[in-house]
Amino acid sequence: MEDWTQAFSEEWDAVVLGTGMKECLLSGLLSVAGKRVLHLDRNGYYGGASATLDIHQLFEKFAGAEKPAKETLGSLRDYNVDMMPKCIMAGGQLMKVLIHTGVANYMEFKPVDGSSVYNASKSSPEGYKIAKVPVSPKDAMKSPLLSMTEKAKMAQFTLWVSTVRAEDPKTWVAGTVMKKKLALDTMDGAAFWKYWALEKKTIEFLMHSCALYRDESFMAKPALEIIAKMQLYLDSMTRFAGMTSPFLYPLYGLGELPQAFARLAAVHGGTYMLNRGLEGAPMFGEGDLTVEYGPDGKCSGVKAGEHIARTKLVLGDPSYFGGKTKKVGQAVRAIALLDALPAGLDGGGESGQVIFPGGQVGRTNDLYLFYIGASHKVAPEGKFLAFLSTTVELPVLPADSPQQIAARELGAGLQLLKAPLKIFYDAYDLEAPAADGVADQVFISESYDPTSHFETAISDVMAIWKRITGKDLVLTDGPPQ
Repeated sequence: MEDWTQAFSEEWDAVVLGTGMKECLLSGLLSVAGKRVLHLDRNGYYGGASATLDIHQLFEKFAGAEKPAKETLGSLRDYNVDMMPKCIMAGGQLMKVLIHTGVANYMEFKPVDGSSVYNASKSSPEGYKIAKVPVSPKDAMKSPLLSMTEKAKMAQFTLWVSTVRAEDPKTWVAGTVMKKKLALDTMDGAAFWKYWALEKKTIEFLMHSCALYRDESFMAKPALEIIAKMQLYLDSMTRFAGMTSPFLYPLYGLGELPQAFARLAAVHGGTYMLNRGLEGAPMFGEGDLTVEYGPDGKCSGVKAGEHIARTKLVLGDPSYFGGKTKKVGQAVRAIALLDALPAGLDGGGESGQVIFPGGQVGRTNDLYLFYIGASHKVAPEGKFLAFLSTTVELPVLPADSPQQIAARELGAGLQLLKAPLKIFYDAYDLEAPAADGVADQVFISESYDPTSHFETAISDVMAIWKRITGKDLVLTDGPPQ
């Protein structure tokens, strides 16, 4: 659109603020549903808080006047650094959304090589072991995390999980000798695990690294939910040929997602508009892109200067809605540039996720490590990106730097990053909407949590969709023809 004011002279079914992953997903879903969407960003680049930065942008953001050196870092043009890296479960809701909207056709994905779990170990010289998450009988029998007795129990358990069907109570029968039909429709996690009598650390890595629970809340969750989460992990392992983990990641980073959705929007009559005119100058000034409200308290449009894009539905990320969000915590992360894989990995390839269950590192919240390299086109050959993140638990003083916070909160993971070429630290508030948005038709996403997978983020997207439409999202195998 040659003149941005033209867009603000029209009426839209929805206006979306911010081009983060969640906002792009919702914009795409609305477009495919036949809605005419105007998608705006106050930045001159895609992605918002979840942007993909080149190496120069990364240094500018975190290193001030320091410049990246080719002599140390290799080919600078080969870096694509995601600010909020999230693995995509191959059989999960995000992949279904990408297929439903047709965006999967615009992108190329590659499997993530490994999925591992950290285990504190007094018998190991390093004081820890990192091992592949054992989710099949074969994995269980080879896992260094399990005793011989536990291996047999774990093999029996994983085989049983793969056969359960929620709709068929006949499959709820467990046990090889003393068979028992479990009341999975009424049983909670505590009763479920009491029956299986697996060791505490076995339950811990299954729930945190396979079912992807972030705390001990699974003890109160329905048994069928626990089984469904584990089956999703198992099914994702076999979704595509040659997968050695349940996760995928796009080539060139997650920044490809919003650009793919921009192409989708154009197909459906929508418009994406970054804050960058034809000459590179900003189009929106400070204080622009604010929501206007009608006499009934409902949103009536989005204002930029003297222009208002009329709409009865606005959604966006927390940074656009001062006073309408609440702080629910704080996250801390480290972004490392490496010339070797993190220490302690057991030959799992060039990319992978390691989950540190909170109980293994003396914490309440889990710690997440994600590493990736040239095979996914995000770093030069022989170089790697590693991301560590967690929820802040200890008190933070006003004078504390992100590095000081990271030293306290990320210590178990930082020990794996031997002699990084460069490491950056960041701490940020976790925000959530103060209201559900139904009353004023302004729907706000939550901040990205520290997880290294997309499962919690896609849950937020699905919840927002239901608040907007009043219905669960029904996903198909592709966009309407």
